[in-house]
Amino acid sequence: MEDHHPDGAAVTPGSEARRAGSSALAEGLRISGRDRRLVFGSAALAAAAALVVGGGIVAGGFAGAWGLFLEAGRTAEGSIEYEESYVAYVDQWDGLVKVALCVYPLLLLVAMALIAWLLTAQAVTVAHARERDTAGAAPGTAPGASPGTVPGAAPGADPGTLTLRALWRRSRPHLGAAFRIQLLTLVCALVPAAAGLLVLAAVDMEMVPGVVWPTYHEPATAQFILVGRILPAVIWLLGLVLLARFAPATAIRVADNCSATAAMRRSWTLTRRARLRTTWTYLLCAAAIAVAFAVLKLLGTYVAHWAGLLMLATTDDNVWVTGVLVIITPIAVALVLLPLVLAPVGVVLACLRGVHGAARHSSKP
Repeated sequence: MEDHHPDGAAVTPGSEARRAGSSALAEGLRISGRDRRLVFGSAALAAAAALVVGGGIVAGGFAGAWGLFLEAGRTAEGSIEYEESYVAYVDQWDGLVKVALCVYPLLLLVAMALIAWLLTAQAVTVAHARERDTAGAAPGTAPGASPGTVPGAAPGADPGTLTLRALWRRSRPHLGAAFRIQLLTLVCALVPAAAGLLVLAAVDMEMVPGVVWPTYHEPATAQFILVGRILPAVIWLLGLVLLARFAPATAIRVADNCSATAAMRRSWTLTRRARLRTTWTYLLCAAAIAVAFAVLKLLGTYVAHWAGLLMLATTDDNVWVTGVLVIITPIAVALVLLPLVLAPVGVVLACLRGVHGAARHSSKP
């Protein structure tokens, strides 16, 4: 049985859901262009916070490991002088691992907080854009008259505008729940990630009958390719599908003012009717992020070059600390600038909530 869209076009039940992905992408790109000051302004704030807070954590890690790096340099110089064999960081490895175990969780918390801010800010931006469109299209509004007020707009400002300060005020009440959503999503993502790693570990320890890890003299067998390559990839792909189902959760929290767990349940329910479109949109966004990260990391190599020269001059040519700095600098540069890409992606993910909601209501008799 066919329903009719408000413009008179006939649609079959669920057809709106099948168009959810493309509609969300188109709306997200439109809002990102029209409200680019909000979208990229919030991204600039996240990038600045990543630079200051994340850079401070990494600098603290280097300070904590500074003695270990100097010791590694002295040990290497002594081994070279006496023509002895030497393995880099062999005596300092345990200490460096302890420093890393302190730095990485802190960086993960910072990343989760910044992602929560970015997704919340973009959800508020999308909600504001829809409020503005609805107010501007409201029937009975006299020409030249104000179509209504938008929460968070500056006093005396045009109702269709939203300042960055007002964006922060509207986003702040949702940040705690948004952070909990990121934490729950991370827990859910760890399950398929760990499952895929367990498969690889089982193959490596020869716990799977008939599956042997290939060597230089023995090429990979069909059993190894199936169990050691394809199976982990399928498990991790299912993990991405799982993440896609929770992608609109932050936008649902902003729109419905519900708890983090309720937002994730509603996200799972909303995306059920358009799993394929949701997954396609999420994978497209993930691919865009991956490509942007690769490009930014490549640009970061130029920063790493000059950072390495500065470190060599500071540490009297200690290549052991300089080598670590040169390795992590391109990744750090990419991560600091990545919010500029994550922001428009967040807009698209926030648009998924409205599109799926409209599809769900349009399919009801």
